[in-house]
Amino acid sequence: MENDGNIIWAILGYIIALISPIIGLLYGAGLFFLKNDVALYKKHGRLIIYFSILLFVITTIVRHIL
Repeated sequence: MENDGNIIWAILGYIIALISPIIGLLYGAGLFFLKNDVALYKKHGRLIIYFSILLFVITTIVRHIL
């Protein structure tokens, strides 16, 4: 039970990534590398990294088109 983690930190990471992909990338990396003993944080840290990169690419493409 002590390694279950708290889903609030993962949800906060997705919100941060949505607001600022660069900071979200750092937050996801922090969850993935620093909290690697908790499977929930490792899983969502990786997903937050992917989500941040995707948002960064989409934002960059949209800014260059418009």
